[in-house]
Amino acid sequence: MAAPTLDQVVDAMLSIAMVEDRALGLEFTSGGLQIRLPTTRRIAERLGVPHYYVLPLIGMLEADGMLTRAERVGIRTTPAGTRRLLDRIEEAYADAADALLGPEVFHLLLSRFR
Repeated sequence: MAAPTLDQVVDAMLSIAMVEDRALGLEFTSGGLQIRLPTTRRIAERLGVPHYYVLPLIGMLEADGMLTRAERVGIRTTPAGTRRLLDRIEEAYADAADALLGPEVFHLLLSRFR
């Protein structure tokens, strides 16, 4: 069983939220926009790997300033992480974003938070 890559983890997060759950949790704060992400266990399940394969990659994203994790709160993007995820959504999940948010809201988010 091969360990997943960072890109595979990011795609799993987005696929769970936008395709499987059809729900994108957005939190507007004074610092910008945060996107709520699935749990590490759901990400691992989606990738078909043990949970402990995903934890170091989430830790790397956190160390790079892309995510924050808090006990009983969950995983959320930072402003830099939001920009990266919005770029990936536009690149690979634009149809799902348009269907979920509507094209006007999606493009407004892109213009405001990228």
